[in-house]
Amino acid sequence: MTDDLVKRLRELAARYDEAADRIEKLEAALREIVGALEDPKGGQHVYDMRNASYIARKALEGKDD
Repeated sequence: MTDDLVKRLRELAARYDEAADRIEKLEAALREIVGALEDPKGGQHVYDMRNASYIARKALEGKDD
């Protein structure tokens, strides 16, 4: 293989790894949101919705905890 092809394959693999990491973070954020919204705390619904919004925004921005 030419050096150019090897370089392109490595770049492609790095992008797939980055995408997989991002998907894992988004899935974790969704699980956390679902858990917060399903928690039977009664009057905490508004707080949970604000917290869910914060978790989702943070995940979409790609920020870590």
